[in-house]
Amino acid sequence: MKFTTQFLLMLLSLFISTNIYSKEAIKTCDELLSDNQYEEALKTKKGEFKSTFCHGQVNLRLKNFDEAIKNFKLAGKLSKSDTDHFMADLLVGMALKEAKRLDDALIHFNNSYSFIKANKTFKRLYLVEIAETLLLLSKYDEAVNTFLEAYAFAANDEERASNLDRTAFSYALLKNYTKAVEYELKANMAFDRTGLLGEYVESGINLALYYSEANDQASAERTLLKFEKFSRENGGMYYLAKVLFTQSNYYKKKSNMNLSKSKLDEANRIANDIGAEDLKTLFKTL
Repeated sequence: MKFTTQFLLMLLSLFISTNIYSKEAIKTCDELLSDNQYEEALKTKKGEFKSTFCHGQVNLRLKNFDEAIKNFKLAGKLSKSDTDHFMADLLVGMALKEAKRLDDALIHFNNSYSFIKANKTFKRLYLVEIAETLLLLSKYDEAVNTFLEAYAFAANDEERASNLDRTAFSYALLKNYTKAVEYELKANMAFDRTGLLGEYVESGINLALYYSEANDQASAERTLLKFEKFSRENGGMYYLAKVLFTQSNYYKKKSNMNLSKSKLDEANRIANDIGAEDLKTLFKTL
């Protein structure tokens, strides 16, 4: 899952510092993890928080979920600060979620959240994970409310945009496309303020899709044209290809087969030029 992967990387960059080589030039678990040397990383000793937490990360990447959960639980016991403890506890829940133990994950997140008091950063992180788990459990109404609760603890436009985007997605799953449009519009404006080109365009594509589902075809087409122009002018060729693909699908549904083919042909040319294998695979679905 894309969101989970990016989220985990963000967490690690926030709370896990980079190690340096020892005098004997023996790499630490964190260094081996950074080099994707997972088996070697698991051979390193663990006995304090940092190394034990690292073993948990490795096992999570290897999908050794039971071992990862054990590692993170032990890391929590070895932690000497609230930050380390909250982090280890959060990763226990994420490992449960990745292992598809969704009910266990939800119980864990809710129980752990009850112990967090003034730490707004972790309040938001836990609420986001609770909401994502609720989505996987098809509890869309509860997910909407939880994403909005998390929004209250967002510290910047990127976090606000992310919460609004997921709120819109949850409404779309409820087939409430009017609300999906409302929240994706807010998300798109917030992404625009962040200067994150990719996220801004992805949000724009979602907005167009929600407009279309809400039977506002004029707004859907206008939004796609806006983001096609934006991507061309800002050099976002990967995202231009995604917009063109979405336009192709849109015009196909409108029975404009010539324009649909033209958009898809250009999208395929761009995907080939930039070597985007994921886009090539996606485009074959149309």
